[in-house]
Amino acid sequence: MRAPGSIVGFLALRLSFVAFCLVTSLYCLIAFIPFTYQQVIEFQVVGWTLVFARYHPAFYWAAFACAAWTLRDDYRPGTRVLTAGVLGAGVVAGAVLTARPLLATLGNEAAALTWAGVWLLPPGLVALVDLAGAGRRITWAPAAHGEYRHLLRVCVVTGAALALVYAAIQPVRPRGVTLNAMTPLIVGWSVTLHVVVCLAIFGVLATVHAVASRWRHPAAVEFGIVVAIGCASIASIIGRLIFASISLVDTTGLVLAGWLGVTIGLTLAGCAVRLAPPDEAVTSGLGLALRPVAALAGVSRPALAASAIAWAALAYGLAAVTSVMDWNYLFQTVGVIVIWMLGLAWAYAGFDRGRPVRPVGVAAVWGLPVAAVVVFAAVELVPGWAAAPWASAGALSAATERYAAYDVSFRMVRGLLGIGRPTPRPGMDDFYALLRRHTNIPRTVTIVAPDVALGPSAPVPSGRRPHIFFFTIDSLRPDYLSPYNAAVAFTPEIERFAADSTVFRNAFTRYGATGLSEPALWTGSAVPHQQYPEQYWRMNALQQLLQGEHYQAFVSKDHILQRLLAPWPDLTELDRGRNASDYDACRTLAELGDDLARRDRSDPRLLFAFTQPQNVHIAAITREGGTVPPGERYPGFFEPYASRVRRLDACFGGFLDVLRREHLYDDSLIILTSDHGESLGEGGRWGHAYTLFPEVLKIPMIVHLPEWLRGASADPNQIAFSIDLTPSLYYLCGRRPLAVNPLFGRPLFTDRPDEATPYLRERYVVTSSYGPVYAVISDRGRSLYIADGVSNREFAFDMTAGPGGAPRDMADAERDASVRAIRDMIGDLARFARLPLDVR
Repeated sequence: MRAPGSIVGFLALRLSFVAFCLVTSLYCLIAFIPFTYQQVIEFQVVGWTLVFARYHPAFYWAAFACAAWTLRDDYRPGTRVLTAGVLGAGVVAGAVLTARPLLATLGNEAAALTWAGVWLLPPGLVALVDLAGAGRRITWAPAAHGEYRHLLRVCVVTGAALALVYAAIQPVRPRGVTLNAMTPLIVGWSVTLHVVVCLAIFGVLATVHAVASRWRHPAAVEFGIVVAIGCASIASIIGRLIFASISLVDTTGLVLAGWLGVTIGLTLAGCAVRLAPPDEAVTSGLGLALRPVAALAGVSRPALAASAIAWAALAYGLAAVTSVMDWNYLFQTVGVIVIWMLGLAWAYAGFDRGRPVRPVGVAAVWGLPVAAVVVFAAVELVPGWAAAPWASAGALSAATERYAAYDVSFRMVRGLLGIGRPTPRPGMDDFYALLRRHTNIPRTVTIVAPDVALGPSAPVPSGRRPHIFFFTIDSLRPDYLSPYNAAVAFTPEIERFAADSTVFRNAFTRYGATGLSEPALWTGSAVPHQQYPEQYWRMNALQQLLQGEHYQAFVSKDHILQRLLAPWPDLTELDRGRNASDYDACRTLAELGDDLARRDRSDPRLLFAFTQPQNVHIAAITREGGTVPPGERYPGFFEPYASRVRRLDACFGGFLDVLRREHLYDDSLIILTSDHGESLGEGGRWGHAYTLFPEVLKIPMIVHLPEWLRGASADPNQIAFSIDLTPSLYYLCGRRPLAVNPLFGRPLFTDRPDEATPYLRERYVVTSSYGPVYAVISDRGRSLYIADGVSNREFAFDMTAGPGGAPRDMADAERDASVRAIRDMIGDLARFARLPLDVR
């Protein structure tokens, strides 16, 4: 028996090498996909990527040394040539990588995808050394007696333990679900579903065992089948869960997911044979496959008890850490899968086949699965039970749906069993295919940005023009500002500003994340779903207006604006030398205030400023640890977010005081808005990812007009969008009449109320920036329909029911009208941008 220390040491060294190769492959994949390249690498949402890319060669040599040390015993007859070849290739690769670093110079190019596949090769080669060397030294023995009973006990106990552990996590995790009288029923239903899924796993494993038992060496055959199933399962999880969430669903995604599955499966298989006990025969192929995990738990009762506690603690830690900075349940679900694998492996190693089972244990092993199957069949399969509480539309059903949003393990087993997923309506498969075809359009499809003519290109010779100060606070929610929510007591400066401005109370983003919402704000129109078309400056209506009116500009040129702006001699860059993820409103406004104080007052040019600070972005909050200054309390709000809004409010008020001192305030048009909202725990959701839920779509929009423009008519309760702001600037600067186009925004201010009528529509289509998710806002902003082309599901929300809205029923006729609106918008945009894509 190997010493626990040697097992831990081997796994630490080997998995360090494998993790390095997988992270490198992932980095290359991120570089290949345009929107992930923009957000992760250029925007640096994940801060360590820059350090990893910069010091990649050094990390490689450290990881290679780890792998080489684990292969030191393989330089022997039988594997000497293979080992020498693998190590020699590794040395050559390291020398080339040192001379010509890869990641530091890798851009958004097709070669990045090739490199993503190449970096999956080293772990596979090392695994082949394991299988060729240690594998041939294994002694295979007949299967152990009682394997079926052992498997059943492992699966049943693990299923029940998973349900109870995740139920126990919910009351204590940050912003978890609130317990009520229905919780015991829901937890009981969770135990039932977990046991049913684990019984299915038992069925698969028992079948594998039965098939393998017909061969001469059943344990060896069982090991091979388990490894093959593991490779296929990992590939399926990667393809359906991870790659689908980043819109990598074509043949390329399938091939890369399969290659990843084989790499990870072979790695685990290699580690398993390497850790096979040299002093005893292997009687179970499954037990051998689970060896890398089970070996860490030990075999003594104290070790198993400690492992069980560590397992539960790890489940809590993963749930707490991944929930706040998630990608629509992606990281949480991956964490749950890890906990499932660990639980099954440790239970398999921990239960003694030969130990007599007490009557209570027998009742649990046989009674619990029988009861679970009976209850599940009665609720889900027997006609006449459709009105059962958990299948109805009553209070228990609503509570169950809410619980599933927080207990991701419960959510996952419901999805595996098809519970809670409505039957797709006829024709929707083709519709979802249309959404995917027109989303994240690859660089291989050349798009030349079309001209966006919101209004006359020539300036009006007469008329007064305002200074323009445009502040877009990334991820700012309206319900955290006192002009929108009377319960807010921490934004007095914004409240003071709103009292002197127009507060649009029904404002939304046109794109549900920064990647396309910021470009659309500058164009004042819908934009092709590509990051970013060639000659984008042709669409940049805001820059065209400002240059035509000879504004002196002060702009924070983030990674997106660097792509969107044409050369601009009259532009002074704010936040120069800083990454966009580090933009801080207080620092930027102080810099802008200094620039205004130093300006040449004899210069006749008007002033324009634009910045998009990241103070309340969930990524920034997570990087800072979600801290709140001592003594600050914000009951009823997400405190780390509210605390940063309070600081932002003070700095914004200080800048307005600068404008007053410089005698600019009364002559300025000042906009305070956001590019999109943020999920802060509504329904268990966090961040903004590719979702279009109500809290992501709703934005603040407060516009201060100079005195001479305050006679303009505006309806603060009418639906408004972020893309309406640039057309409004055109109108207020005299560039009239504005084009009436369903793809363009509208003027929020007009001389007469009836001028706004031609621009208003019954339905407005909004789009995710990062995935094939489209939505329709209707009924003057009160109703939301969502078509999710990632999960192939439809949703409907009542937007008036709080920040996160409330799910609602929607008639098929209303859904069909929303689908037609989305199809029409896609067709209009394809024709406008001359996209070479099928719109059927």
